[in-house]
Amino acid sequence: MHQSEEKHLIDMINHIAMNNLSVGDESAVAQMIEGHIRKFWPRRMKALLCDYIARDGAELHPAARLAGTRLSAKGA
Repeated sequence: MHQSEEKHLIDMINHIAMNNLSVGDESAVAQMIEGHIRKFWPRRMKALLCDYIARDGAELHPAARLAGTRLSAKGA
């Protein structure tokens, strides 16, 4: 994956997380993020996210990382 593409993906999912912190605790925010990604992100973006998380995922907001981990486990 190209560096700027990965950065854009990280920025997008972190932005989703930050804009939805009022949903509740980290698990609730992660559930909301997971639903958003399932509905609106194409397979390619989901795959890039899963690959990034498998490599490290260090730059992700904790709720975003949890959402991505859940998606990976379900074979996003």
